[in-house]
Amino acid sequence: MNKIVLIGNGFDLAHGMKTSYNDFIDDFENEIKNEFYHRSINDDDDNNDSDVYVSETYKYFNPSNYGFKKDLSAFKFNNIFFEYVLNRFKAVNYYDLEGFFYDMLKEADVKTIAKLNSDFYSFINHLEKYLTKVENQFKENDSNLLSEISEHIDSPILFNELSQEAKRTVSKIHDVLYNNEAGKIRSMENFYERYKKSNAPFKQKTSLLLNFNYTETADLYTKGKSQTINIHGELNNVENPIIFGYGDELDSEYSVIENKNDNRFLEHFKSINYAKTDNYKQVLEYIDSDLFQICIMGHSCGNTDRTLLNTIFEHDNCASVKIYYHQRSATQNNYLDIYKNISRNFNSKAKLRDRVVNQSFCKPLIGFIEK
Repeated sequence: MNKIVLIGNGFDLAHGMKTSYNDFIDDFENEIKNEFYHRSINDDDDNNDSDVYVSETYKYFNPSNYGFKKDLSAFKFNNIFFEYVLNRFKAVNYYDLEGFFYDMLKEADVKTIAKLNSDFYSFINHLEKYLTKVENQFKENDSNLLSEISEHIDSPILFNELSQEAKRTVSKIHDVLYNNEAGKIRSMENFYERYKKSNAPFKQKTSLLLNFNYTETADLYTKGKSQTINIHGELNNVENPIIFGYGDELDSEYSVIENKNDNRFLEHFKSINYAKTDNYKQVLEYIDSDLFQICIMGHSCGNTDRTLLNTIFEHDNCASVKIYYHQRSATQNNYLDIYKNISRNFNSKAKLRDRVVNQSFCKPLIGFIEK
């Protein structure tokens, strides 16, 4: 049996890397303000070609008195996606950047799609530069954290964590000694009960770190029989460029977009851009090779990755989905939030209920320490 570890943004955050969308937007705001207050005295505000810039009328304001979350009228926009993101934040109070792009895409037409794509590319470029800066500043020196997460990755898969279907599958391997059907059934039942009673552990043959981030944090844990696939690309790597956009072909409106018969509307769909490398094929080969348990570590399992997640979660070899949740306090965690997101990636709710490991068998990614 194998193990697939889904690594998302929460994994980087646990390591102290400021890679959240909030961090990125805050840093971008500071850059804009710094550029404005260090501009040449002859610079003309009306001729500024930056994506976002400060209005000349704010030249006497203290920078701390305005900002994206305080006063958007202080800024002018040449980039329609940045403008949408910052205005949308007011309504929902969080940044769902890929979801926001999909909202704009659904409203786009033949007159606006070229501008939207161009502005989104510019946005991705800003994001890549920011993440590169964060990664260059990152130094992992918390040996306790490394040890704790390594223990999760290397931990055996327990019989009671498996789906009923997978339990029957692993029990069947012992029926080969019998030539008659009754003997095979009796043997399978005996081993099933023995496995259940002892909660037998299965040491994974190999583990795959399926990294949805663009940083190299996952490489800290690649050792022995582990391999890493950076499914969404790597920073500043032309051989494996970053993939940022939307990935939900199961959404009811995807077919509407596809039926426009205009390739520009598919420019930023992840499922299209997976064709740039063989990463996706490598994942398919891995999940075809043997039974596997999925471990969620810092991934929200939201709809922006639904196409890929559905393929993995509902694969015949998926033995279970185990959540390593964020322990917010001594009494609060986000296990159910992740479970709800996972549910949207299952077409079969019967498989959902059978395969997702219940909370009593799951653990926090990092143990909560009362301050």
